[in-house]
Amino acid sequence: MKKILYPIVFLGICCLFLMTGCESGGSADLEKILNPGYLPYLKPSKLILLSSYDTTGGNNDFISIPTGKTQTLFKVVGPGIITRVWFRLKSEDPYYLRRILIKIYWDNETDPSVEVPFGDFFGNGFEYKQYTTPYLSMSSGGYTCFFPMPFEKSARFDIVNETGQPIPEFFYQVDYHKMEGYLSRDIGYFHAFWKRDIRTDYDSNYVLLNVKGKGHIVGVNMNIQSYDKSFSFLEGDEKVYVDGEKKPSLYGTGTEDYFSSGWYFNKGEYAGPYNGLILSDDSLGRIAAYRFHIYDPISFKRSIKFTFEHGTGNKDIADYSSTIYWYQSEPHQKFPPILKAGLRIPLRTANSGTIIEAEKLSYIPATLKKKEMEMSAYGAEWTGNKQLLIETRLNENFSIYLDKLIESRYNINIYYSKGPDYGNVGIYFNSTKIGEIHGFSPEIIPAGYITLPGLNNSGTAMALKFVVEGKDPGSTGYNIGLEGISLTPDRHYIPDWYIVGPFPNPIKKQNIRYGLDSIFPPETASLDLQGGFTGAKGKLITWKYVQTPENGYVDLTKLFTPNKNVVCYAVTYIYSDKEMLTPLYVGSDDGIKVFFNNKEIIRYLGIRIAEPDQEMRIVKVKRGWNKLMLKIENNCGGYAFYARILDRFKDFQCSAKQNRDSSVKK
Repeated sequence: MKKILYPIVFLGICCLFLMTGCESGGSADLEKILNPGYLPYLKPSKLILLSSYDTTGGNNDFISIPTGKTQTLFKVVGPGIITRVWFRLKSEDPYYLRRILIKIYWDNETDPSVEVPFGDFFGNGFEYKQYTTPYLSMSSGGYTCFFPMPFEKSARFDIVNETGQPIPEFFYQVDYHKMEGYLSRDIGYFHAFWKRDIRTDYDSNYVLLNVKGKGHIVGVNMNIQSYDKSFSFLEGDEKVYVDGEKKPSLYGTGTEDYFSSGWYFNKGEYAGPYNGLILSDDSLGRIAAYRFHIYDPISFKRSIKFTFEHGTGNKDIADYSSTIYWYQSEPHQKFPPILKAGLRIPLRTANSGTIIEAEKLSYIPATLKKKEMEMSAYGAEWTGNKQLLIETRLNENFSIYLDKLIESRYNINIYYSKGPDYGNVGIYFNSTKIGEIHGFSPEIIPAGYITLPGLNNSGTAMALKFVVEGKDPGSTGYNIGLEGISLTPDRHYIPDWYIVGPFPNPIKKQNIRYGLDSIFPPETASLDLQGGFTGAKGKLITWKYVQTPENGYVDLTKLFTPNKNVVCYAVTYIYSDKEMLTPLYVGSDDGIKVFFNNKEIIRYLGIRIAEPDQEMRIVKVKRGWNKLMLKIENNCGGYAFYARILDRFKDFQCSAKQNRDSSVKK
């Protein structure tokens, strides 16, 4: 028995020694290649350059990629490690950054470990913008990646041309080290995943990555575009869940903070080795930024879920896209299908999302020749990825009928498209021409919108008449492409207020602030606008007369010091000749209470940015003077409010001075 056991034990020790040697040897090989401290050491590898050089000896050092084709740049066997990827290309497609895909496969896998649009992989999906970092760069027309990419059996790089036209010139150089021995088992494979949510109109966090396995995150780049050209989405916190934990393992303080910026993230351009802003376009509401986790990789053993809030409490609607880079052991989880090429195009125009879709509108005559048209091949701008195509002829006309209108005046935006067979259309209201659409474009594109301001509404409905008046010389037809219509009230705000503050707003926790529910002297039934009070920090405070700006935004930050963690009151009076019901609209930054004739009708406790008409209540206006009081609290940041009462037929007179001015109607 011993004679049998001794050889078995000896062979087991030898195998263990060989396995340990191979594993440590593989790890040491990578260290000598990647660690600058090992620069003088002789390299246990052979450097191979894979490139698009002209094999005839000429200077045509590029390949061509036909329309709709996948081109394998190379497939090599391992073990090895890719240390540099450089591409340069020529394309007539203005959206090639998003409509060309990079796919990378390791060890003969069937599902790619990298599947990312070309521009996003190198750090920018909006447009070409030069910047340089140790890991990614776009410089002088070249795109470079220095993320090390080890592989054991094989590596394959594919380029997918979804631009709709040939790529006439594609240059590439890829450096890789052919290794001796085997890679260590604890070496992860490079992965990258691209994600886009065209509209974050949901209540949960935007998810960059949600995968199972063992590995670590090494970088993120994001491209975000708002729909209202504001940057309030930057207030969204990053939350990372590691290994199935229900609470965030990493809980950040804001998107701009994650990218190591601050309050003025959108005001300038910067770039650093490990984080930076590479594109900021205020006119389009765009932000593009990157961060590398080189000294702070986010490790996971079983799973990771990487998320961002889109604005505070996920209130902001924006276009989010992201590329996340990580290393993990194979096999990896299969990626969800990537968006179609047309839906990857950055937004050229943006609507608020509150439009009435064209296919849901009423048309006269009902026999108008029209059809829904699928638009996902042309871009991401069209609501529901479709528009209404109206087929018309010269001098034909039709009307769009809008009903259930309650405001006295509206500003109307008509969202439309351009195309090679679209015509020119005049828009009429009450027999007066108020706008026109020029529909020709060599390609189908979103044209944005035409604004029809200040249209009076005398009843509960109105009609817009469209007349086909001609076409551009290049157009082959008279079609009309409509996405929809948005109606915005021509708002008139309560003209003036008496405002007093600040009163204290003590905070126990983020969501427990006592100021809004504390009763301060202005809430008493007998209101004295002449009197003074003891406010925050023991200061004497008195009423201030404030006139509302034309845009309705009453900025309280300029009125009070301090203006954080405080409460103030605003009061005015509304006169009516008769008793009636009417809507009252308010908006606030942050929380608000509304009292109408000393009765509380609105209570909102939350953190938000003030916008018109955030809250609405139907109020019973009595004959004579009615008292309207707002109580607004602030946590931090902006501090403001909007308020208006629907006065369609000039039923009301509003005046904060009704107590003091005898000339006011009584």
